[in-house]
Amino acid sequence: MPPSRPRHHGVSRRSSTVTGGAQMGLQIKFLGPWEVTANGEPVRLAGLRRVGVLARLALSAGRAVPAERILADVWDQTTVTTAGKQLHIVVSKLRALLAPYQDDEIITTVTGGYQLNLARESVDAHLFTRMAGQARAARAQGEIATADELFRRALALWRGNALEGMTGAWAQAACACLEEERLTTLEDHIDLRLESGDHHAVVPVLTAHAEAYPLRERPRAQLMLAMYRASRPCEALEVYQETRRVMVDELGIEPGAALRRMQQAVLRRDPALDLASPARRATLTRAALPNELPADTRAFTARATEIAWLRGTLADAVPGLPSVAAIHGAGGTGKSALAVHAAHGVAERFADGVLYVDLRAATDGRTPLTPYDALSRLLRSLGVDGAAVPSTLDEAAARYRSLTSTRELLVVLDDALDAGQVGQLIPAGPKCAAVITSRQAMASLGITSRLNLTGLADADATALLSRIVDPARIAAEPEAAQRIVRLCGGLPLALRISAARLAARPDRRLSSLAEQLADDTRRLDVLEHADLAIRTSIAAGLQHLRGEPDAGHAFHLLGLMGTGTHTAAATSAVIGWPEPRAEAALNRLLDARLLERAGFRRYRMPDLIRLYAREQAARHMPEPVRVTAARQAFHHHLTRTLDPIAHRRGPAERTMGRQAATLPRRLAVH
Repeated sequence: MPPSRPRHHGVSRRSSTVTGGAQMGLQIKFLGPWEVTANGEPVRLAGLRRVGVLARLALSAGRAVPAERILADVWDQTTVTTAGKQLHIVVSKLRALLAPYQDDEIITTVTGGYQLNLARESVDAHLFTRMAGQARAARAQGEIATADELFRRALALWRGNALEGMTGAWAQAACACLEEERLTTLEDHIDLRLESGDHHAVVPVLTAHAEAYPLRERPRAQLMLAMYRASRPCEALEVYQETRRVMVDELGIEPGAALRRMQQAVLRRDPALDLASPARRATLTRAALPNELPADTRAFTARATEIAWLRGTLADAVPGLPSVAAIHGAGGTGKSALAVHAAHGVAERFADGVLYVDLRAATDGRTPLTPYDALSRLLRSLGVDGAAVPSTLDEAAARYRSLTSTRELLVVLDDALDAGQVGQLIPAGPKCAAVITSRQAMASLGITSRLNLTGLADADATALLSRIVDPARIAAEPEAAQRIVRLCGGLPLALRISAARLAARPDRRLSSLAEQLADDTRRLDVLEHADLAIRTSIAAGLQHLRGEPDAGHAFHLLGLMGTGTHTAAATSAVIGWPEPRAEAALNRLLDARLLERAGFRRYRMPDLIRLYAREQAARHMPEPVRVTAARQAFHHHLTRTLDPIAHRRGPAERTMGRQAATLPRRLAVH
């Protein structure tokens, strides 16, 4: 592939813009006979292959197109060597022709292909998609006049058949996709006009549309509705009979369920077919607003500072951007409960509703949602019919951005895996907001504010117990209550499980539960109740380290090393790895919230996680490996105790410490 062509200097060029309907700069039009203009004046392109290459690049404006793809589409897979040279010549000619109208290089060479550097709105096909999406968003928000204007402007961009005059399988496929989008947009606009009482005017439009596409059922149903509202029910039924005849004769099938329901509704003069009054339409619009939040936690306790932070973040608008709050923390700290509780408190501020998606990143045994699956879920919540959800991730994301660009929405993205999963789920509108909960921090996202959630303070943890257990029982055994709080590590999930056990047995003493929790070999068993379990929460975080053997091995061995803090040096000594490798494994566990920071380059494993790690080590590691690891841990600890500065000395200074350094090995043998 040839190197990128250097940029021109000293030539006056203008970037392409679209302002108030006036076209400035370079414009490429393919929704009809192809046309390239600059400031309204035509730009002459000689040769079908130049037009074909430009069209192929324009349909992916701003994105790289592999050279092999262009050759296959435009050259119809002619010999690659010859066609490759021809492609290079065509691109060079296009650069020279278009350079005067663009400040930056119009076509750049990228790895394996080429990219057209032009705003997507400067290509009429992309402008059509954007305006149609904005029209749908305005309609969903109840802005009928705005939606009608946008639909009309989008459809007016069509001057004939898409990619008219171009041949080849790629052109036919692209034309079919664009034509389907045009028909769907036309039918969406007709739905809007029917809702607005424009049924008389749309009858001739629908009649022509139905005749042009006799096997398309949606416009037939729309025509039946328009005729019924225009007091022409007999003609509406004739439309159904004609549609049925065509489908049976040509396809051998009956009309679909929607068309059959329309026929039955016309036959019985169903009041649901009548045009709703303006007041009723407004009521229906308000009733349709989504509010998908799970029920608030009844025993939600404390977190006053965190709630104030979250509500403040969601209320403080960033000019031109949505507000995004992220809550990070280990499993069981109450991230989801906090997000849902705070969202309930601010939901009324968002005029277009609240969406909620469980992304399932830390749900043991369940596969996390893919970005496409999550987008499909959100689009359906915003009123997009399941069959109309775009089939690709990029298209679904574009539709989501369009639908949210003018709305006031709150979107709660719960239990996210990473930035890759959640990046395209953040709403686009400046009056929107999003709350993300995850175990891992997501530094690459444009997050307005972050919160690292930890366990509850002792007083708040005791208050949580009192919300679920009879407060008199807590007051009667304050020391036992404090002991339970400490053994649960202040973790809301562990506290709720303990409280649920106590509430289920009103005659049980708190001291009895505390004694059970104090037994390290039983604590995780005790912290299970109904469908809640600490093991499940920890395991869900650990499952994302599958395929990372170093982190998994370090996790098991740290469970054997007991309480206290850990360093890369100690871990290195126990595992037998170079220190950088050990530190990398520790940092990965830190990212997964299976370790906590305990100072500079020092780490601590919370007790409940340590107990789980010890269990897993006993299950998955052979006993000789565990015994060796324990001896190495003892050796390292004793060496540091007897000669605490040995690790900071140079070789010549270590002679005095050799005897101390060998003592642990002699003790370990005996």
